[in-house]
Amino acid sequence: MIKYEILSSGSKGNCIIINDYLMLDCGLPYSKVKDYLDKIKIIFCCHIHQDHLKKTTIKKIAYEKPNIKFLVGNFLVDELVKLGVSKKNIITFDIEKWFDVGIFKVKMDYLFHDVPNNCLHIEFKNGEKLFYATDTNSIDHIKAEGYDLYLIEANYLTDDELIEKIKEQEEKGEFSYYKRVLETHLSQLQAINWLDKNKKENSEYCFIHQHIEKGEMINE
Repeated sequence: MIKYEILSSGSKGNCIIINDYLMLDCGLPYSKVKDYLDKIKIIFCCHIHQDHLKKTTIKKIAYEKPNIKFLVGNFLVDELVKLGVSKKNIITFDIEKWFDVGIFKVKMDYLFHDVPNNCLHIEFKNGEKLFYATDTNSIDHIKAEGYDLYLIEANYLTDDELIEKIKEQEEKGEFSYYKRVLETHLSQLQAINWLDKNKKENSEYCFIHQHIEKGEMINE
């Protein structure tokens, strides 16, 4: 069974620990992640937004834990180097192709956000598979059939719900941040529909990057 611990998942910071040695996104202050770093071997960052890649934390990790490797898309390499990460500790590879990093195999696919962004497929040595995707308005172009664990964004409930909120705010003459949410984030309904096409009977899944306010799921 794949072990995971969600340290935080949302606009205030994203970070999930997998099997003690893999960190998915690093969008928290160093003080929040430091106790996990002795066991961490690889950190995956999906895109440049600070709730997924907190620059001050990455800079401190590069200095304090110089043996930790970073798994990223090519578009993040220069930024990591600026933050002090050695190029020898940065793992990149061709998109949409499986790559063996030693302790597991990985594959990245493109996601649709307002900056370059990737999701991650992982196949562990024991054959178990994990899929991780956040900050995207669709994953319909991706196949991840029969995986054991899915960690997928479900930022709001349905498109109709968000469209109604936008309408209400515009009628009041207010600026609606929800327009951006609709264009750049995944709804719970979209996530469920995709899972129904990909998960097996005993697959585990967890909705991430959610925010609860007044009983409703919305993005901050």
